[in-house]
Amino acid sequence: LTSYLITTTDRSRWPNSGHLVFIGTFCLPDDPDSLLDNYTFEIADTSFSSDETLYCFHEAEILHTLSSIRIAQILNNVHCLEKSEKYWAILTGVWLRLFTDLISSRLSTLRKLISTFADLRIIGEDSDLINRAAFNTVDFHKLTRNARWNSLVYLDLWDLAQSDFDSASIYGFKPLPIEPLDISNQQSGFVLSATYLPRFQEILLQLRLFSFPRRINVIPAPTENVNKQMRDRLTLDNGHRNKFTQEFFNLICRYMPTVFFEGFNNAANLIPKMKFQLHPRAIFTSNRHLYDDVFNLWAAEATECGTCLVLGQHGGNYGISRFPSYAERHESFIANAYITWGWDTKPDSIPGMIFTTIGFRWKRSKNPSRALIVTDHLWSQPRTAFHDLNESSDYLEHILSLVRSLHPKIQNSLTIRLHNGQSETGSRANNIWREQLPTIDFGRPKDSFKKLVGASKMVIVAHNSTTLPETMSLGIPTLITWTQNWVEIREDAGPIFAKLAEVGIYHEDPVALANHISNIWEDVDGWWNSSEVLKARELFCHHYARSVPKPLRFLHQLLVDVSPAAEKRI
Repeated sequence: LTSYLITTTDRSRWPNSGHLVFIGTFCLPDDPDSLLDNYTFEIADTSFSSDETLYCFHEAEILHTLSSIRIAQILNNVHCLEKSEKYWAILTGVWLRLFTDLISSRLSTLRKLISTFADLRIIGEDSDLINRAAFNTVDFHKLTRNARWNSLVYLDLWDLAQSDFDSASIYGFKPLPIEPLDISNQQSGFVLSATYLPRFQEILLQLRLFSFPRRINVIPAPTENVNKQMRDRLTLDNGHRNKFTQEFFNLICRYMPTVFFEGFNNAANLIPKMKFQLHPRAIFTSNRHLYDDVFNLWAAEATECGTCLVLGQHGGNYGISRFPSYAERHESFIANAYITWGWDTKPDSIPGMIFTTIGFRWKRSKNPSRALIVTDHLWSQPRTAFHDLNESSDYLEHILSLVRSLHPKIQNSLTIRLHNGQSETGSRANNIWREQLPTIDFGRPKDSFKKLVGASKMVIVAHNSTTLPETMSLGIPTLITWTQNWVEIREDAGPIFAKLAEVGIYHEDPVALANHISNIWEDVDGWWNSSEVLKARELFCHHYARSVPKPLRFLHQLLVDVSPAAEKRI
């Protein structure tokens, strides 16, 4: 019996009859029962076991190692340059990390379905009507949420999913080392941009470094069209005979954003518009490198000449998740110095402090009476098997079980903060929230998070996000709930979360959490400030939400110490 894997909502592409296997619920029509006249159908099981997730993550890492070196070689040849792998990693690395994660996850999904169904054929979009290559990094982020583009990815991976992946194929590709130019006598000043420090604190740090404060001036990256003839020439000889590797390199060449290829020279010509000096002693940012291609090209040029690239952690998840995010892996790979919010388990990582709460004072209502639940967004098409939460997961049922298990009095005091990114990653989750909990207060979209927290006697964090270290560092009563199904803890974090569980901060069982909330509801502060809870809080904050007595002095000295040994003005 032939089954058809449906990856598109375009019904004109579907067969006239047969058994349909939908890659996700987003492919279903509004009235699924209407399909029963001509089809039988089911939703594909795209969930992964812990071992399958681990394999997928390792494959993504291998694919990244393989392609990072090869991309450097390709782009050096195309642009007649002799830059290092790190140079190209600074420019292309965010895209490449996400792309290899996505490819590995999609491949694992297809392999699983091919092995499940005896005769499976794939149905997708018309590949001639969709652009594979994004214009730039920001455009690529948008494409990963686009159903038509994702359908094209599945189509392009269909044959590759039936080829054997040989992890030994990474051998034979050597890095491209390059010695920094000796221009230490020309280096001066520091550039700070999007550091994640509160704006006033960032200005004070810039003044300490004798650096002129300026607002972020993002220069839009060029939007060049694909030059198909040039790209076709790249796929003729990719330097390796292994079939899987050959096809994977062809994918890289077809999907690479045009800003790295066709628009590279135009992007380079935009650098002067940022008005940054060419050779600062150090560049410090915490998130601009994740979206600004022109900034990254300038930073790559500067670091190639000896400038120190200092990156700071910019949110939660870091140091905690078993599977480091694409941002954590990318930043560890390219940074000369990496400032964390406390943990130090990576090379070149420096335990610093939580940036976002420096100088911040929590203003709490006199008699807070509510509880705030902060939720994650769910993906109709997760980018990876090891980070994004699938809307078909048990996440919603977990939170619903928590709410249903609470006393009605407490239920009436709840506010649920839905993730503002949900409308971009899938709509089904928001509909389910409102269908299942119609009487719960979802707050007003214009209400600031700060205002909601101030009116709450406790914050319940239901995902591994920035909210967790921020509320813990500010001393806001915080409860954590998630399961190993969606957040696996890395080994170093295990003992810390075991301690949080011991004192009632961390719960995997939603019913147990509901019982705990009922027990402490009348005296949340008494529980939160008890000696055993205080010790667990301090342990967590020391590793993931650290504070130091004089944070700006700490950062000033760190930037001076790690930058090249030019004249030091302290």
